[in-house]
Amino acid sequence: MDRFVYIHGLGSGASSRSGRELAGLLGTDVICPEYDYARPFSECLSSLRRQIIESVDERNDRLCVMGSSLGGFYALQLRHPAIVHVVAWNPVIFPAMQLEQFLGMNTRFFDGTPWEFTRETLLSYAQAPDPRPWRNEMWAREERRAKDREEAAGPCFIVGGRRVSLRAEEEAKGSFALREQTVLPRRDIFLGDSDDILDGRLARAFWQGCAHLHDIVSGHQILDYTHAVDILKDGKMLENFSLWTAGETWAEPFREAAAFSLAGLFDPGDALERVRRMLLLADVEYLEMEGEKDNAAHTVLAVFFHLRHEARMKRLLAGLVRLCGGKSYALIRADGQVLRHQLAAQRLMDAEYRLPQTGFSFTDALKSAFLGWRGTCARWQGHQNHGSLMNAALRERFADLWDRNEDPVEAFECD
Repeated sequence: MDRFVYIHGLGSGASSRSGRELAGLLGTDVICPEYDYARPFSECLSSLRRQIIESVDERNDRLCVMGSSLGGFYALQLRHPAIVHVVAWNPVIFPAMQLEQFLGMNTRFFDGTPWEFTRETLLSYAQAPDPRPWRNEMWAREERRAKDREEAAGPCFIVGGRRVSLRAEEEAKGSFALREQTVLPRRDIFLGDSDDILDGRLARAFWQGCAHLHDIVSGHQILDYTHAVDILKDGKMLENFSLWTAGETWAEPFREAAAFSLAGLFDPGDALERVRRMLLLADVEYLEMEGEKDNAAHTVLAVFFHLRHEARMKRLLAGLVRLCGGKSYALIRADGQVLRHQLAAQRLMDAEYRLPQTGFSFTDALKSAFLGWRGTCARWQGHQNHGSLMNAALRERFADLWDRNEDPVEAFECD
């Protein structure tokens, strides 16, 4: 699912008005982590990242991270493959200089508690990396540490006196160095035209060409966030299949898919056994549905996944469909849309078009995607352990091909 995070600014707290107002405008919960801005930069950043990761499904959720002022600075500093959108209002750009005006004793305006901003804390911000490049040294250090942990914990064998490790599946799934390709998230920065705390011209010059910049009628404190709602909701999907019905009794195993947001459906034809093997190597969860069409037995497969993994899973689905001799698959979204994905010889020429809207019944969506097909029974195929060192090695190779934007199905079929 898509989750929203709001990071408060200097002098504010996790229970601030901004977090509550954004939650009301977005119609969903907003995660509001707390951090002690009297502490050094590295401690604050680590604390924020830890709280966010503990509040979401790190493997599957997509994150929109928001922040105002110093919170905007931290929102733009955070790095994680789950982050797909960063939004900042009047962000601090150079805190080691811009926050000097707050040295000494201050008062938290939300509860009146005094706190001290020391020069040591101010100078700690000098170690903050340039936030404009998405892959910076801070992320590189995280990835190196994660890789070392995975290799140390994973199974291994000795070849010619050299230790060759296989990443432990469950460890790799929860690590920072996730296997997917990570793309630069969209970054939107809103600058108030009457900001009397920070000079918006500095933010504009610093972020020009690296973010989408928006002028708004506002002072430093944002009193109304309605100007950002369309941008915040753009491209987001907040639903999963938990509110859907199976539709017909035979499809009850569909309830196992409640946490997922997308399903790719296709006809495996005579290649069912080969497809099962590929799905085992890919380690994805799917529903195998037996039925009939034109008085003949007809099996349909539904592969379930999260919105976070859409691009990666579409590569897998395309490979499986081509393996079966097909040219399209159906895509069911938890927001009720049913799409037909048409494959082309050149991947960039693939096309999607909508099928008739069906509501929120899985069997109704199936009937829209496969006209004339009637189901009789279904079996849920969940996570399966690799079972042997050979299967673990095959899964590792399959995943490596997948990660490199190659078609792993075609590569394995050619072997």
